[in-house]
Amino acid sequence: MEKFDCIIVGAGVVGLAMAKDLAIDGRSVLLIERHDSFGQETSSRNSEVIHGGMYYPTGSLKAVLCVEGRRLLYDFCSSCKIPFKKTGKIIVATDRQEIPAFEKLFQLGLANGVEGLRLIAKEEIKSLEPHVSGVAALYSPETGIIDSHRLMSCLADSAKESGAIIAYDSEFLRAAKEKENYKIFIKNGIDELSLTARIVINSAGLDSDIVAENAGFDLEKYHYSIHYCKGQYFRLSSAKARLLKMLVYPVPKPASGGLGVHATVDLAGGVRLGPDDEYLKLRVQDYSVDPLRRLNFYDSASKFIPFIFEDDLSVDTAGIRPKLQEPEGDFRDFVISDETDKGFPGFINLIGIESPGLTASLAISRYVKGMVSKYY
Repeated sequence: MEKFDCIIVGAGVVGLAMAKDLAIDGRSVLLIERHDSFGQETSSRNSEVIHGGMYYPTGSLKAVLCVEGRRLLYDFCSSCKIPFKKTGKIIVATDRQEIPAFEKLFQLGLANGVEGLRLIAKEEIKSLEPHVSGVAALYSPETGIIDSHRLMSCLADSAKESGAIIAYDSEFLRAAKEKENYKIFIKNGIDELSLTARIVINSAGLDSDIVAENAGFDLEKYHYSIHYCKGQYFRLSSAKARLLKMLVYPVPKPASGGLGVHATVDLAGGVRLGPDDEYLKLRVQDYSVDPLRRLNFYDSASKFIPFIFEDDLSVDTAGIRPKLQEPEGDFRDFVISDETDKGFPGFINLIGIESPGLTASLAISRYVKGMVSKYY
């Protein structure tokens, strides 16, 4: 039976980053992925935003790893020639009742170490984005966008060059503890295989809770159950897209599933509106976009980008976020846990890795590498 130092489940951006870092560190690494390529779910169905880090409670993993990860990501993209752009972003208050909320965001961002944040008045909004409407805004110059596919491709190549093995079309079935190791069962095509690893890292995204359950974790006891939250996007016509230079966000509603329908520029000069947020009753990866939602998107976005008409919007894409936060529930942080205290030494769960997971990916990998180093 083949044995590895580390088996990682899930080849999203975080799994790829960990495979690279652990292989470079000298570990024998197997990364298994049920799809036929990397990043087929959450990692490739998002806004491709490099977040500043002002949305998350100070001291939380989301806050700390977002800020650290953003810095690491910009450096990594520069050194590896991965396309990105530090566009900047404004969070716009469309009426004065929203100003206290983004002033709190400003203070939170300062406490989290987000560089360059400024509160700006209506006149400066017009100097930054002449066609955006608002009474005041929070400006984040460190926010940007990235080519997430190129990032993942680079991480995969680097992982393999460093000796990691990436096995696609390989589905995790279950795990069993055996003395100091884990016996892992996977389905590869029609065959069921068993492998052994000292360390198992669950980075399975939308099914990270199921992977944990199939390794013996009680989801209810540890509050590890994932909720699927779907976000749909509409694309702005190219004529109207040219009128925006940076990311434009509304003031978020904390109990919602996301940050509100926002305008995101891409590296090709296009603009997408979204995502909205809809908790799914059924656990189905449905990536369809409902064209009847166009009016809702128009109503939301036209408050801060009033130059658009409903006919300027066309169906684009959708993604699903693996959220630990329940509908209308309180903030839930990432779970990144060495489960020794639960009787699973060497099993590391990453559960609820949603936004800002892409931004934080390299920092999450560094964090997990520190956990793994304790075993060697």
